[in-house]
Amino acid sequence: MRSGAIIYPLLAGYSNLTSIIPSSKIFAVRAEQPTTAGYIVYREVSSTPTNTKGDSTSITADPRITQRSLLDITTVQISIFADTYITVENAAVAVRQALDREWGAVNAPYANDISLDSCVYDSCVDDYDDDFGDNGIYIKHLDFTLRINRLNLNN
Repeated sequence: MRSGAIIYPLLAGYSNLTSIIPSSKIFAVRAEQPTTAGYIVYREVSSTPTNTKGDSTSITADPRITQRSLLDITTVQISIFADTYITVENAAVAVRQALDREWGAVNAPYANDISLDSCVYDSCVDDYDDDFGDNGIYIKHLDFTLRINRLNLNN
């Protein structure tokens, strides 16, 4: 959980991407309507906690007996929408550059709650929607796996 606190700042702060698609057109779950191409929508597809026993919120507790999960494995999908295929391709390359192999601290207000252990590019698939506007729209969906450290087990 809290993948948006990781994904949005990395995408919105990457100038190679925002020169193609402005940060104001990067949305969580669904694009604001009405909106015009190009834009990006990111969504958490799944989140699986590390399987541990217990209910302790102490990060020093024994993970085999009493500790809650310290690590979530989360799949995030980034969908890029644009009028031309080359714009989708260029934006996809920039998204991958912004996210693949990233790690580290998370911006406020979540800096004390989570950190990013790793972000790995998994796959992508092309798509096209004939029903968008008058001419349709090109789409590319990219999947990433995030390993999210839970620093505050009460949240």
